[in-house]
Formats: sequence, structure tokens, C-alpha cells
Amino acid sequence: MQIAIRQAGAESVRCWLPLFLAYLDFYLVAQPAEACAAFLEQRLSTGEAVVFLAEDAAGVQGFALLYPGFSSLSLRPHWLLHDLFVSPACRGGGVGRVLLERCQAHVAALGGGLTLQTAHGNLNAQRLYEQSGFKLDSEFRVYEWSPG
Repeated sequence: MQIAIRQAGAESVRCWLPLFLAYLDFYLVAQPAEACAAFLEQRLSTGEAVVFLAEDAAGVQGFALLYPGFSSLSLRPHWLLHDLFVSPACRGGGVGRVLLERCQAHVAALGGGLTLQTAHGNLNAQRLYEQSGFKLDSEFRVYEWSPG
């Protein structure tokens, strides 16, 4: 399988929206397709996100969605790899690895670091991340808050 990785813009959202919705399904999250498209288009058109697509002759087979930020501790850019998803038919074929490598190259070129999180039960993803040089954080505990 020949996979090409490209950075895409807001105009590309409709071509990978089905994969994004499958990603949400994987995490048992339901969102309206139009709301997802609007959200992604807004993030990409304003530079609030970067997306890399993995494509073969059949179309988009995976995506990685990064959000920029900064680290006060390292005084440099620090990116969040918030979403990485590969079509179930292409899993195990290296698509996730090449997407992850492209994210790492993008962040390294900007002089930054990269953080990601995954579900405790997503052992395949954890194995990929560890093989790609990511270390499980043992220093900080992550908390979340939402209004209401």
C-alpha cells in the first residue's frame, strides 16, 4: 500500500469528515456532522489547528490533528496531538506510524515538543507511541474541568 502524507487546509474537511466521525464513534461520542465540519473548518482556517492526511489510491485512510500551544516550563512551542485515527481496514499497515512521524517532524521543525493522550485501553496506540519515542508522563497528573 502506497501512502502519501500531506498537510491539508480547511477546504479538505469534507473529504476526511467520515473518518473524523468514525473517530468520534470509536470514543462513543456523537456529534452532528455539520457541527464537526464547521468546527474543523474554523480551526484550520484560523491556524488554530494543523491536520495531516494519509492517502492512498482509494482516498483518505487516516488523519492526525494537532493543536498549537506553548510551554512556560520549556519556553517554547508545545503541540497537542489531539486526534490520530486510521481507517480500520488500514490498521497495522504503518499508516499511524507515518502520520505520527510527520507530526513529530512538523513540531521538531518549529522547535517545539509534542504531547498526546489516549484511552487507557487503547493498547495498540500506546505501543505505537512508545515505539516512536513517547514516554508515559509520571511527573504530572492531568485534570479536566467543564462548566455545568
